[in-house]
Amino acid sequence: MGGDEPEPRNDGALLSATLKSLRRHRRMTKGETAAEMRIALRTYARFEAGETRLNLDYIHRFAAATRSDAQAILMAVAIGSPEHARRCAENQMGAIYTIGLEQFDSLLGDGIQALDSRTLIAAIVHMFEALAQTLQGGDPARKWIEQGSADIRSKRPNPGR
Repeated sequence: MGGDEPEPRNDGALLSATLKSLRRHRRMTKGETAAEMRIALRTYARFEAGETRLNLDYIHRFAAATRSDAQAILMAVAIGSPEHARRCAENQMGAIYTIGLEQFDSLLGDGIQALDSRTLIAAIVHMFEALAQTLQGGDPARKWIEQGSADIRSKRPNPGR
């Protein structure tokens, strides 16, 4: 390994960076956050510093206190992107994804085992590409209407003489 590569972060450091990012995004102090979570300030400080074991109850309390997404906090640690939770705080993407996954699990049950990896990869990649397209390429319906209207106009004679 080269000397200029960043040192791998542990889960505690990732969780700490995630929590700090969200708390600062909401412009809350440690004291305000601890009070909203109904835990002692020292306990909160250790939790935010990543010095404790992963505590799902605290993560859910923190999410409620900061009006953020508990599932996105967990996903941020899992994917190594502390800013992911902040990015999902308003739209609740982690919660939406988790609810969809729970409904899929309930619908298929053991049938999930029959799905092959290629099918799953294709479906998930398609989902994320379609979501990205809504931001990068605008509204697909609007683009379709605009393109269709342009096609029709090009086939019509020009007005006037």
